Amino acid sequence: MGLVTGPAVAAPTVPAQGGSRDDFSAAWVQALDELELEVDRAELLLSAEHARTSGTTVRPAGTVAAGPGTAAGPWVPPQLRTPLPDTLRERAERLLERQLLVTGRLAAAMTSSRRHMDVVERLVPSDPRPMYVDQAL
Repeated sequence: MGLVTGPAVAAPTVPAQGGSRDDFSAAWVQALDELELEVDRAELLLSAEHARTSGTTVRPAGTVAAGPGTAAGPWVPPQLRTPLPDTLRERAERLLERQLLVTGRLAAAMTSSRRHMDVVERLVPSDPRPMYVDQAL
């Protein structure tokens, strides 16, 4: 599962000092939207890997524009100067649960991939020269 890195993901814009409560809520909504998009991408990668190895076709709900093998680049944490609004707390908690589940699935997929690579490396001879030559006597 190689990822192609691109430019860094821009951090959500922070309202200027003295911004309204709606401005700060909008900044938090934008930050949560971007985090959800990243989780969606990770789930898509996991689904694509599962489909590739099992021979099935999997298309997760809410498929994102960036498909397998792509990444938006390094994540830049938002610079939000206000606490999470209470109205967004439940959404943030659900997002955290999804992130933790996906993190566990990614770790398991990486471990599985490493084991498969270890087996493949053992099957490929270190000396690529032919070991046997058929010859009529």
